[in-house]
This record gives sequence, C-alpha cells and structure tokens, in this order.
Amino acid sequence: CKEEMPTLQAFYDKYKESGFVIIAINDGESKADVLQFVKDYELTFPVWLDPTYIATEQAFNTLNLPTSFVIDRDGTVRLTWVGGINSRMLEKHVAPLIVE
Repeated sequence: CKEEMPTLQAFYDKYKESGFVIIAINDGESKADVLQFVKDYELTFPVWLDPTYIATEQAFNTLNLPTSFVIDRDGTVRLTWVGGINSRMLEKHVAPLIVE
C-alpha cells in the first residue's frame, strides 16, 4: 500500500477538479499510526479507519491488500484489482471513466 500512495496522490491531484475522489481504507492500524502515515505521505484525500475489518472483509469481501475499486457516480463498481497500481494503469483504465 505504501508504495502506491504517491502515485494515487498525484492522480488524485490531477483529476480531483473533474470529480474524481479517492477514499483509502486502512484496516487494523491505530488512529495515531494512520494520522502519521497521512502526514508522512502528504495525503489530501480521505483515509478511513477500519479497525475491525468491516469494510474490507464484509462490505468489499476481500482479504487481499491492497485492493482497489473504481466506483462510478452511479455507485456501480466498474473496475477492481488486487495489488499495487502504477500511473500508467491509472491513466489507461481509470482516467477514461472520469470523463464519462
């Protein structure tokens, strides 16, 4: 997860004015650790705490981290991938969905 944060932040910065939103979910770590992580990586998108794994295990039915979901404006999951992501993948697969 740590490796992809600068890439996600850069993509968010580029597309946030177009309505693109990132919500990161951190599971199992303390609030203090997550706040320090957000500060260290200078993240400006929301990072939600999931200390009991409700979001990852129940809502999103995954135990594999990192897992990313692209959900469109209508609430439909358009893309899902397990593992890290790079800027090339984001530009190829996510950017076109932003302008829909």
